[in-house]
Amino acid sequence: MNRFFNFRRAALLAAVCSTVSHAYAADKIYAPYVTKGELELEYFGSVSNDNNDSKDNAQKHQFAVGYGVTDYWFTEVYGKFSKPSQDNFQFSDVEWENIFQFTDRGEYWVDAGASLAYEWTPESDEADKMEARLLLAKEIGRTSHLLNAKAEKEVGGGPRASLEGKLLWSSRYRHTQTFEPGFEISSDFGELKHTGSFNEQKHAIGPAAYGKIPLNLTDKADSLKYRVGYLVGVSDAAPDGDALLHLEYELHF
Repeated sequence: MNRFFNFRRAALLAAVCSTVSHAYAADKIYAPYVTKGELELEYFGSVSNDNNDSKDNAQKHQFAVGYGVTDYWFTEVYGKFSKPSQDNFQFSDVEWENIFQFTDRGEYWVDAGASLAYEWTPESDEADKMEARLLLAKEIGRTSHLLNAKAEKEVGGGPRASLEGKLLWSSRYRHTQTFEPGFEISSDFGELKHTGSFNEQKHAIGPAAYGKIPLNLTDKADSLKYRVGYLVGVSDAAPDGDALLHLEYELHF
């Protein structure tokens, strides 16, 4: 076991970004809220920055369309593109995701929900993935806070990693509807069976800004929501920085 652990640590520090799915600190952060009849067109992307060429300029870009089927169920389909640090862009995955709202906003001390997703990879020698998240939200005065507890497991064919875990935190100050400054924290623990030390995990923190821009393109309350940020790596395994952009165009029927 010690021999395996030492090998894993050395491999991680030497080629931390060799696997695209774990090359980034940046990730989506979900709120536990669903709006029935809402059609959503979405883009999420991130680009890494690091003095180490094996971590620098790794990119991921995701495009999705989703719909609020009921007051408590939202379903969404993603197409994902990625670029490893020293490679070309490629179509990487298709993901089907579902968000479930458990409580009404403000009904209890904390608002709660969950998401479940299945990710297919076009490469036959790579495993698919299942992901589950606990989604928590809390408003305190003019501040809003989100916590996502994420668990991911590779399934299907190909070599498979054990259960992996990640925590994502977002806090913001509701200055105006179109501008809400805040910060985010990302902690990727990797395989929970062999989490390793702090520096072998991917931890990052940084500033972010959020907002909702009314568009009035139809007679409905359409809007464009944005999230921009830059996460600074605070552990050796994380890239020095990750720039992120998240856009959601919401239409209501």
